[in-house]
Amino acid sequence: MKTLALHEIGEVIRKVRKERGLRLEDLADENISPATVSNIERGVAHVSPEKISYLLEKLDLPMHKLPEMLVKEQSELKKVKFKMLTVATLRQIGLVDEALQQLEELVLDESHPYIAHAYYLKGKCYMSKKKWKQAERALYNALRLSQQNSYKEQNMEAASYLLLSLSSYYQNQMEQALSFTDNGLEAFLENGTNQHIKILLYRNKGIYLHRLGRITEGMRLVQEIWSQIPNIADAATLLGFYWLRAEFSRLIGLYEESIEYAEEGIEIARRNKLYDSMCDLWIVLGSAYTATKDWSMAETSFKMALKVEEKHKEEQRITKVYNRLGTLYMKQNRMEDARNALLKAIQQAEKYNDSKHLSTSLLTIGELSYTAGNVEDAIAYYKKALDLTQKHGYKEKEYKAWFNLAKCYDGVDEQEFQNCMRNMYNVKRDFTRMEVEEHDFKD
Repeated sequence: MKTLALHEIGEVIRKVRKERGLRLEDLADENISPATVSNIERGVAHVSPEKISYLLEKLDLPMHKLPEMLVKEQSELKKVKFKMLTVATLRQIGLVDEALQQLEELVLDESHPYIAHAYYLKGKCYMSKKKWKQAERALYNALRLSQQNSYKEQNMEAASYLLLSLSSYYQNQMEQALSFTDNGLEAFLENGTNQHIKILLYRNKGIYLHRLGRITEGMRLVQEIWSQIPNIADAATLLGFYWLRAEFSRLIGLYEESIEYAEEGIEIARRNKLYDSMCDLWIVLGSAYTATKDWSMAETSFKMALKVEEKHKEEQRITKVYNRLGTLYMKQNRMEDARNALLKAIQQAEKYNDSKHLSTSLLTIGELSYTAGNVEDAIAYYKKALDLTQKHGYKEKEYKAWFNLAKCYDGVDEQEFQNCMRNMYNVKRDFTRMEVEEHDFKD
């Protein structure tokens, strides 16, 4: 019997047993244990056909009637599968509450083939609403049930780990996100369906390594998987890898390689009208040209990123572009242009409550003020940045804030200077993967 057929037979047996008000133990005897009955109901492949036939006889389910019952069971499963497709579509087009309502109306017990999928979709819906705890509860249920269910061909376990990693990522829990991703890759079944899950796990792992500053490890990951890039059907996922390749190349100093992959990715994004990816790649390109001191090319690249985002708004990217333009102008000693760009970055970040990029903007404009001799302004900016970094757990940026404040107090206020140095030590002790490099464009 094929796995699917076994599972359908198990569903028929489970329904008949429940309709008759029988427990697993009620069907057990010296020839068949409760555990075996449970395995048959769940479609476990290693159960012998003799045991299945024996259980069918005990339930007085004639073999000649089984095909008819299986057809009925298949029809019911199709309806549930269709409902799942409906829910997934509703969520994707933004009708999240309606999707959740339809899931609530779908009554499935814990042995149903699609129960893990239902919890998975519920988790996805709550993630869309940024209700992380509710999302995680649903996803842990999806994970538990997919691990219990022998019918794993849909790779629901790996998919649940994928979403759990994203939930951690959005809450700035990078180590946890990375751990979930590794769990997902370990759980992934090469002979199962939903093969795209694996490539998404690899892409996300690259992003988390980037956020953690583990650049060499991230570059190695991308290089190892690069031969599979031509097989990626989804253009947005493909461009995620182009961004990673260009960004990691830039961060390890391979600027020409970074430029090559960024330009190649921009062409793909342009052909597919994927404006978010196009903007990200123009930003990397501008950063690579900044590193090679091709000021005109860098400025043009950043302005192209702004033009893309002005037509297809995504507030975080606009903030990022103004941040990098500000740093570019500082390197060219165009201090007034730098200040204007950074003030725009701060305005955008505050407007959209973008604490991550706001902290970067404040640190950068603080340095601009310090360089111009406006130490009091610099201190004010650094303190604002410090409050944000401590509130949101941006340890690397907190270190930079303390370091820059120490520069301001050095030779001026010994007590404040020592306080900054002590706090720098405390942050360094708690956060060992630090790369203290000013304006490294990691944001």
